[in-house]
Amino acid sequence: MLKMKEGCIVYRVAICDDQREYLEIVEDKLNNYCNAHNISIALKSYNDSQVLVEELGEGKRFDAYILDIEMDKYSGIEIANIVGTYSDIACIVFLTAFSNYAIEVCGMNIFRYVLKEKLEESFPRVLDEMFHRLSWLDNQEIYTIVNQRKYIKFLQREIIYIYKDQKNIVFVLKGGRKEQERTTLQKAYKKLNSRELIFLDRGIILNLFHVERVEEQRVFMKEGYSVASSLPRISELKRFLFMYWGEII
Repeated sequence: MLKMKEGCIVYRVAICDDQREYLEIVEDKLNNYCNAHNISIALKSYNDSQVLVEELGEGKRFDAYILDIEMDKYSGIEIANIVGTYSDIACIVFLTAFSNYAIEVCGMNIFRYVLKEKLEESFPRVLDEMFHRLSWLDNQEIYTIVNQRKYIKFLQREIIYIYKDQKNIVFVLKGGRKEQERTTLQKAYKKLNSRELIFLDRGIILNLFHVERVEEQRVFMKEGYSVASSLPRISELKRFLFMYWGEII
C-alpha cells in the first residue's frame, strides 16, 4: 500500500475535480497540511475524470482518493466503485457542493464525505483522520493479489480460511467475500507469514483468529463457516488453539 523513500513513508494521493480552480484550492490545502504535519505524499491531480479512470485501468493505484462527486465524464461515485473492485482499504473522500448525495453513498465503503462549503472547517479534521487511518494500515499485515486482470489488497485478519480449487486458491474473507489467486497454498502461506494462519490439512489454511469452536471432526468459524478434517489434524489444531487462545486471553 505504501512505498518508502529514503526511510520515509510516502502516501500516494489522487485528487480529481473537473473544476480546475477548485482542484487547485484542494491541492494547496492538502500540501499545506502535509507540510505542517511533516507528512510525505506523492500527489497527482486530475481535472479530467476520464484520465484517472484510464490510468486506473492501466494499473495506477493510490492509497487515498479525494474525489468530486459531480463531474462530466465519470462521477466520483463511479470512480469509487472502480476503486472498490480492487481495494477495500483505499481511503476515499468525497467532496461535493450537494448534501443530497449523503444518503446515496452511505452504503459504500467511503471514508469521509465533505461539503465544499464547509471545506475550510472540515478538511483539516478529515485529513487528520485519513492519515491516521493510513498510518494504522501501514502497521497491519496486508495481502496483495496482482495479475493481468486485477489488483486487490485486503487485510490478512480478514481471511477466515483459504482452500484449494484446481489451479487456484480461494480466500474466504469477512463479509461473505471471496477472492481467487492462481497460485499454490504453499506459496500463499509463505507470503502470508502469519502465526495466526496454519495448515489444517494439505488443502486448507485456517485463520485461528476466526475459529469459534471445534466439535469432533469439524471446525466452526465466524460468519457461519465450518470445515471438516481428520482426527489427527483436529488434535493438532486444538494444540495450536490452546497456545493461541492462551496468548490472547
